[in-house]
Amino acid sequence: MTETADNSTVTTRFLLVRHGESNVMVEGVVGGPKTCSGLSELGKRQASSLGKRFASGSENSIDVVYASPLPRALETTEILLSYLTETHLVNVHSELEEFRLGEADGLTWGQVRERYNLDNFEQRDPFSSIIPGADSRAGFRHRVGKALSEIESTHSGSTILVGCHGGVISAAMAIAFGLAPNQQQTELAPGVTSITELDITSSKDRGRRWMCRRYNDTSHLHGSELDPRDHL
Repeated sequence: MTETADNSTVTTRFLLVRHGESNVMVEGVVGGPKTCSGLSELGKRQASSLGKRFASGSENSIDVVYASPLPRALETTEILLSYLTETHLVNVHSELEEFRLGEADGLTWGQVRERYNLDNFEQRDPFSSIIPGADSRAGFRHRVGKALSEIESTHSGSTILVGCHGGVISAAMAIAFGLAPNQQQTELAPGVTSITELDITSSKDRGRRWMCRRYNDTSHLHGSELDPRDHL
């Protein structure tokens, strides 16, 4: 926790971790609540590499842990924590789930493109869902922002590990940089088991401010057979 001498400024730190390679990634299907079956064998090794990185002492010490309910994110979080000497309760937060694709859950991405009109997706109304039961882009952004805001308020001044998804990290970054949900010029693609570090500083004089300290840090995978960039 960071405070000024008069205790008027408090900094809360988020360590947003994307899950490792998942079975649904390998299978090429939409991995929603009905379909996600956790990590592939490679994904488990990637999560172990991330856990060893945290165990080495080179990362911030963790005060609080949250995770998405989807198995790939929850499993990554649990593997990471298994390498630490201290014990942490994993708080599962339903609103940290990846972008929900409704009735497309379990379909291959080829089937999704065949059944639904995804043309000009980025230029479509960000407040409308393209797939029945799915999030809208604006709705997803709001869901993620509200969840992180509530977590920050509950654990003000803490370092919070969040096991989540690429979409959640992208939404958090967009919120931090004030990007509108209909913007088309910026694309974010955090890698598997990447670490994104965001601070929220609250003060009486300046209100709440976001600061990005790092994005998409996957150095624990570099130069090894775990690095997906080596298999492109």
